[in-house]
Amino acid sequence: MLQESTSASWDLRHMTLEPFAPLKIYLLLLLVVCIIAAIRLISLWRMAPPFRAHRQHDNPTYLPLLQSSAASLKRWSRFIGFGWGLFASTSVYDFCGRVLDEKSVSRFVTVFYVREVSTTLTMALVVALLAFLIQWHIGRRIENLARA
Repeated sequence: MLQESTSASWDLRHMTLEPFAPLKIYLLLLLVVCIIAAIRLISLWRMAPPFRAHRQHDNPTYLPLLQSSAASLKRWSRFIGFGWGLFASTSVYDFCGRVLDEKSVSRFVTVFYVREVSTTLTMALVVALLAFLIQWHIGRRIENLARA
């Protein structure tokens, strides 16, 4: 004998939506920045492993490489911020267009929108923090080379 199931409840906190095309493009941008930052760091560590930068004191190409890497990461960090700003502004514009099309706005639509924007902001900040920490590491190496 089969028993009838009780009414199903939907937990919207665990419901996921397919990311929109602008979000996919922005995620690709963040992935590219992470890869570029990692490549910069690995190329510096190949020349002078961590805690052994003093070996490159007499190398004339090492200091310009450090400076160009730090400048590049600073530009990429700014690019992440501008990219997120563009993504957020286009998302707000699209959201407002959807709100104007509906006669009444459900709270769930608003919550999903806020979740999307806050998630992209968090990802942007994590990638920017990664680039900042690598830039800081490079700056410390430049300072240590100047002292040696």
